[in-house]
Amino acid sequence: MQKEKIIWLLIICVTILASCFLISQTKFVVNTNGSTSWDHTITVDGNWEVRVTPDVLIINLNVTETAKTTKEAQKLVNEKIEAIKDVIKSFDIKDSDIQSTNMNVYEDYDRTDTGRKSLWFTANHNLQIKIKWINAENEGIWWKLIQKISEVGNVLVNNISYDIDDKTEYYSEARKLAIEKARQKAEDLAKYADVKLWKPISISESRNYDYAYTTMAKNSFYTEEAVADSDIEWGFDISLWEMKITLDVTVVYEIK
Repeated sequence: MQKEKIIWLLIICVTILASCFLISQTKFVVNTNGSTSWDHTITVDGNWEVRVTPDVLIINLNVTETAKTTKEAQKLVNEKIEAIKDVIKSFDIKDSDIQSTNMNVYEDYDRTDTGRKSLWFTANHNLQIKIKWINAENEGIWWKLIQKISEVGNVLVNNISYDIDDKTEYYSEARKLAIEKARQKAEDLAKYADVKLWKPISISESRNYDYAYTTMAKNSFYTEEAVADSDIEWGFDISLWEMKITLDVTVVYEIK
């Protein structure tokens, strides 16, 4: 009986040792919830910056009118918006490139110690105009457009910015080079650490895009003033005809 107990104990010990050996050789474990965890990894970051020439100019306008009733205030704004759209279309800008970004009507009050008295209603309408295929040769077109819009009267220019109509190609280029940079970093780390680099098991990315925009004198002003005062300050670390697309990647590699 004592001999049988010893044999069973030996069998159990061998089984436990064999299980531990197999577990130690496993590089990842698949959990029941579908996620995967790895024993040994290297995490590296890679980034790349692409500087490109903008091909789109965006102008943001605001029209505000005040009247005794909501209906009257809205009517005045709508008439002015239609007049602005007629001007915009005369520059061969498509309807799809003219977007209303915000509309609202609010009530103003005369507030006193005894209460408040309704004074008038103010209607607002924000309009965004997109001019495509802008370049150094036709840069002056937006000043001409603003001059024409100013003839409508009492139109506020919120800001003017440059953009890229389709960023897909540039993000793809930045992504490729950022991953290559991360791979090189991982290979160097594996070499110096005397380990073997294996396949990537996780990749994530983040994007950043610096919009070129103008902040003109007085920041926000009526177009009549804009025509008279053309001082422009450019934001960000970019030139007038250069924009910056940055893409960062984080890659987790398995190592052996």
